[in-house]
Amino acid sequence: MSRYVLVDRGSGSRAGQLLRHHDDSTRWLARVYLGRDAKGKRRTRSQVVHGTKRTAQAALTEMLQHKNQGKLTPRSTATLKDIVTAWRDTKLEVEARTLDGYMASLNTYILPVIGHKRLTDISPQDVQGLYSDMTTGKLPQESKDAGWRGDPLGPRTVRLTHAALSQVFKYAVQNNWLMASPTACSKLPRVAKASRKMNALSIEERLAVIAASQGSFYETLYRLLMDTGLRPGEAMALTWTDLDLKRGTLSVTKAVTRDGNGQAIIGGPKNSASIRTVPLFGLTDLLMGHQVWQAEVSLDSSGYVFTTQDGRPLRPWAFSRRELARVIEAAGITDSFSLYNFRHTFASLHLESGTPLTIVSKWLGHSTIQQTADTYQHVADTTSLDWAARHTSYLAEHAKRQEVRMTN
Repeated sequence: MSRYVLVDRGSGSRAGQLLRHHDDSTRWLARVYLGRDAKGKRRTRSQVVHGTKRTAQAALTEMLQHKNQGKLTPRSTATLKDIVTAWRDTKLEVEARTLDGYMASLNTYILPVIGHKRLTDISPQDVQGLYSDMTTGKLPQESKDAGWRGDPLGPRTVRLTHAALSQVFKYAVQNNWLMASPTACSKLPRVAKASRKMNALSIEERLAVIAASQGSFYETLYRLLMDTGLRPGEAMALTWTDLDLKRGTLSVTKAVTRDGNGQAIIGGPKNSASIRTVPLFGLTDLLMGHQVWQAEVSLDSSGYVFTTQDGRPLRPWAFSRRELARVIEAAGITDSFSLYNFRHTFASLHLESGTPLTIVSKWLGHSTIQQTADTYQHVADTTSLDWAARHTSYLAEHAKRQEVRMTN
């Protein structure tokens, strides 16, 4: 006996059917007839809906609309593992390192548990349950066999896994294998705001670093990172053709990253927003001098703006920490410092000087303005108080002028 009973006897199969679960009045089955296959067998597409009858009717109506638009296909027998493989083999607009992280999360926490399931059988509850098990450390033995250590996983790991799985399901929806993503309404653990200091340089410290780096082989690199906000990998991928010295701009279209084997490659930047044009902020003369010097010492054969001392391309992860530490120490800075802190310096100084957040976000190549606001919240808060004080002074001054006019 079927677990579902037809709600409206008059509903024609060609117009779709709505059935209610025999034991659960809040569980429905929306079914749409899709014709017959080559063997004459009826083809249908069904969707389980939880909620009221009105909710189920709305889902059925949407399915019928998708049918009329040619978007509704018979239920696929493909498993989640099949779709992950197809998605991975598709040309993705993510760098190799990001894809490696996605695949590691999927192979360790997702596929060992539900990878065998048919794509259409995976429910939002299945996904939410997995995220909960990751947070509490209750994943099954299959995940341990795949490399999980057995400890509860942090919010960032869960969110990374969610990002990967969401892209897989989005790919399935785009190819009409699914009507909706089971990850759409997932509740994710919150990531505590980082309390670590960004170690951005103050205006005085910036000048001290410029002075301390005089004569350093990487003097121009430090200055460009500090005054343009480029990521180290973006700066090290720059070629002279990316710079428009007459106009005073540079174009960011690529970055140094690593492939799946850990080998350095020149690929696309972090995201589509990272493809951008950035002003040189008065560095034109310095860069022109660097180009002339590079030719004089025969380091220009590769075409890169920055190279090692023997002319090889630079790599962020292999950069000399000792050389950077020497400059930072000579500048009198005692906090820990990395190449990436030059980027923080760029953002912090611009926000402190009043550059609008939207402009800073665009120059940094952030995917959203919210990312910039969250990363530099401490600076934004201080800046907003400064601007609030200026506005209060402006209102008070205007009130005084008005009072003087009325007195006279």
